[in-house]
Amino acid sequence: MNASPHIHNLRVRYADTDRMDMVYHGTYAAYLEAARVEMLRDIGWVYAAMEKEGVLLPVVRLELNYLQPARYDQELQVHTIVEGQPTSKLVLRCEVKHNDQLLVQGRVVLVFVDAGTGKPRRPPAGLVDDMASHALIESATQDEGRD
Repeated sequence: MNASPHIHNLRVRYADTDRMDMVYHGTYAAYLEAARVEMLRDIGWVYAAMEKEGVLLPVVRLELNYLQPARYDQELQVHTIVEGQPTSKLVLRCEVKHNDQLLVQGRVVLVFVDAGTGKPRRPPAGLVDDMASHALIESATQDEGRD
């Protein structure tokens, strides 16, 4: 099955840049987080509500590959795809683009955690089905076993 990325648009704020007039490297983690939260919201899952229900989703791995810098006032698009079927682990492949030019490639690994026990758990009932119905889940990839 071919997946369609969720696309989150944002504009680079002055505060996001460094002395070299480029988006500071650490800012991309916040961009990917904003895209992830909006992806969930757009399919009917509000992260704050999941937390109230006792489901946490901490990041356990973040990989970023910087190809080109983003600059102040550019409009960026963060493309997010779910890699493979989520289990207790949710793996997202992300691309940050400006005018279809790939700037940053990212991969985020998160784990569903029970807030009461602190232990990994399955995704909330219905979440994976909602991701699939919005065509966000990409079939197994060659490097699926990396984690």
